[in-house]
Amino acid sequence: MIGSFVALVVLPLIMARLTRWAAARRRRGLAAGRAVHFRCRLDGRKGRMLADPRLDGPVFLDRSGNATVLPRGGEVVDATVANLAQPPFEKVGLRYRTPSGQVLRLGLATHDARTIGAWLGGQTQPTLGLARRPRLPTAPFWSVLALVVSLFVGLCAADFALLGEHTSAEVVRTTRDEDGCIVSWDGGSHMTTVDCDTADVRPGDHIPIIALPWPFLGEALDPLTSLIVVAVFGGVPGLLGAAGALIVSPLACARRVRTVLRAGPASTPQAAPNDKEDLENEETWPSLDDGLNHASLAAAARHNDRHAPGPRVTPPRRGVGRTSVSPRVWVLITLLGTNAWFLLLLSCAAVLDDYFDLGHWRFLVLGTVAIACLARIGWFITDRSALCGPVLRAARSAAGDDAWQPMRYVRLRQGPGELALVLFRREGGDVAAPVLIQWISRSRGSGRRSIGGPAPVGDALIHDTGVGPLICEIDGVRYLPRGRAIDTAADPALTRVELRTLAESHVRPAGRR
Repeated sequence: MIGSFVALVVLPLIMARLTRWAAARRRRGLAAGRAVHFRCRLDGRKGRMLADPRLDGPVFLDRSGNATVLPRGGEVVDATVANLAQPPFEKVGLRYRTPSGQVLRLGLATHDARTIGAWLGGQTQPTLGLARRPRLPTAPFWSVLALVVSLFVGLCAADFALLGEHTSAEVVRTTRDEDGCIVSWDGGSHMTTVDCDTADVRPGDHIPIIALPWPFLGEALDPLTSLIVVAVFGGVPGLLGAAGALIVSPLACARRVRTVLRAGPASTPQAAPNDKEDLENEETWPSLDDGLNHASLAAAARHNDRHAPGPRVTPPRRGVGRTSVSPRVWVLITLLGTNAWFLLLLSCAAVLDDYFDLGHWRFLVLGTVAIACLARIGWFITDRSALCGPVLRAARSAAGDDAWQPMRYVRLRQGPGELALVLFRREGGDVAAPVLIQWISRSRGSGRRSIGGPAPVGDALIHDTGVGPLICEIDGVRYLPRGRAIDTAADPALTRVELRTLAESHVRPAGRR
């Protein structure tokens, strides 16, 4: 009971708190004058935003070595949550308008978006400055993870050393093939196998051991072998983590700064003549090309409905005026729809049935896996629970509300029941590029052995819940979302790959009629 509470409640809260603590540490490092290099995207280009005291201001350095100055003192237009490839962590698309009027799109981690938005939008000059002593940059994630692993091994070793019983055991038998000894202690009440030097130890000899505490009662360790294991599995990650924080990260930051300085004056975004006038309907973001427009995707969707094998798509069984899926069923699927359940059941079954003769060590190995799965499930429930309230309120809102915006859609499917709505602006025409992609929940169709879904092409009313998912009303049926919507402008390259994967499963192979 206590273990379940810790795994389901305490560990997810600790993980969320650690994520916020890391973001707060970067924010404090930015205010204190440390070099903080944020991972981000600028207009679809991957790179890092350099907030470094050795530079005059914020500079974006992409992977090709091109530097772009980001003038401060502008205005943050809006921020949207963009789930690009169904990752467990959110990404925020930030639209920033520079003092010259140019609108830039930044893709940032969730907890860094507020820091960068407030820092870029500040009217004051950067607080970064050279300190009397050079301050170390913030440590990378892998370095912190290695230090955590080292700390975990050290705590386990301290637990065994302090709570375990240091005693001597009698050697009952030696196994030369496994290079171990079967020993007994406490008058023969406990017996197990430990590592030993079979060349020097004979049956009847007494060797020192560490009798392990609960939950490994009846197991023992050889002190010398345990010391070597702790030195390897605890010392090596600790050295790697310390090297990453003290050597690798400062050198990487210095290399990026040298790249910017060698490149000469960094380019500055220039304002387009009508950026301010057309801010609401701007098309400055790179559009999707290669035929991935409304006309081609609509043709692929119609062809798939006519010729694709498998179950057909028919209107949902729940009918007009209702949601495609029962709200209660949708909440359960949303909160519990993670694959960690399978690994949890597998590890629990392996703990109960010792098929591989792991002994008490299966509690440590498989128990750790089970706790990690419970932590994943708890984090998933904590993350998705924030979506349920806004989605259900939006699904129950009045149809005449101004929050419902008309758009065109093309319905694509990747597999049985996996339906996605590609949304377009109404005024775009046949060559319009997609704006959003929203996967919808699986529902039962009105026909026999069919999938519930809308027609392949049509018009829809879209309600933005404000937390990522979209509610799409088509022909009086409101389709509940499956995950957060994908903003095509957040990462055109990644969106193009996903759209091409969807569209190619609908296109007729060449040479067939």
